[in-house]
Amino acid sequence: MKKFTGVWGIFEYLDETTDSIEQVRKQGVQPTVLMPCPRHEIDHALGNPSSIVPWIALVFGALGCLIGYSLPAWTASDWVLPVSGKPIVAIPPFTIIGFELTILFTAIHTLLGLAILGIIDSFRFPIPNSAKKYTRFQRDRFGVVVRCDEARIDEFEAIMKKNGAEEVHVEKE
Repeated sequence: MKKFTGVWGIFEYLDETTDSIEQVRKQGVQPTVLMPCPRHEIDHALGNPSSIVPWIALVFGALGCLIGYSLPAWTASDWVLPVSGKPIVAIPPFTIIGFELTILFTAIHTLLGLAILGIIDSFRFPIPNSAKKYTRFQRDRFGVVVRCDEARIDEFEAIMKKNGAEEVHVEKE
């Protein structure tokens, strides 16, 4: 796991946090935010990050639907039961199985995708151990974590101090 190099600050107020996030993003860096509860203001300040989770849900939902229709169709055509002139492979009775497998595959694989992507992101974008141990992020404070090289640390430290950070921590490798 790579060591964290960058700056992280602690904020009491939401508007100070969003101002810092917007100014850091103007410098071309995407920060990570630690917060006690979800806030749409922070989501708006972070922008619209792209994710492959909707594509995972779409692909596995379509796969579930395909399996949900093809499995009973294959079974009905392999073990033919006389149904008095009705079609052996009929769409309406298979729709229930198709719908259920669509929901099952979508839910299971979306949860797996979220878990796997979360684990991968925790290695790609580390949060400093000292910030993880600061328990006030779970109660009443906001944290902004900026990963950057050592040459830009002073720039981001100044942004956080200017926006009213209670504490600013600098960590270098």
